[in-house]
Amino acid sequence: MDYKIIVALDTNNLKKAKKLIKTLWLRVKFFKIGLELINTGKAPELIKYINKLGGKVFYDIKLNDIPNTVGRTVKVISRLGVWGFTIHALAGQEAIRAAVHNKGRSKVIGVTILTSSSASVSKILQLVRILAKEGVDGVVCSAREASVVKRFGLKIITPGIRPKWAQKNDQKRTAIPKEAITAGSDYLIIGRPITDSANPLEALIKIIEETET
Repeated sequence: MDYKIIVALDTNNLKKAKKLIKTLWLRVKFFKIGLELINTGKAPELIKYINKLGGKVFYDIKLNDIPNTVGRTVKVISRLGVWGFTIHALAGQEAIRAAVHNKGRSKVIGVTILTSSSASVSKILQLVRILAKEGVDGVVCSAREASVVKRFGLKIITPGIRPKWAQKNDQKRTAIPKEAITAGSDYLIIGRPITDSANPLEALIKIIEETET
């Protein structure tokens, strides 16, 4: 596959998260740890678990603070061994610069406007320009903006992915997997269609098959 699926482990239950990883492990290697689990204090343990298996962690912390705090926090995050972490473009150029400077081996992924919100393409591109100028590695954006954002030479991580058979939930700027891939997305973040399924592995395989037909 030219694209990669990132499974969103949006839970505060470490045991449940590990069970999902073990179930899906043979078909996917990227897992997103979000604020819900981060704030339990158990994220470092889960990161070690995923890394030991040879997987990669997308640490969706959405940093948004003053440059000094961001820089110091990123030093801590990079030592956790995550593949990448997120920072809000609205944190400003100096904070983004501090994140890039202290990222270590991790990738800095910029967040513009959440896919649960409505936004104009012009506003999103304004924020992407700031992120690109400061040297981030990628940008989180919906499939609607992916083809335009791709021109900046950044990796595209797309949330709000909903297969044809899944509910949109609280996402507004959604897309089916194949639409996002065609638009230029490099990584597809998929959570509830897989994790809320009675059979997560079956749901994942169904999504993969949907993109290949």
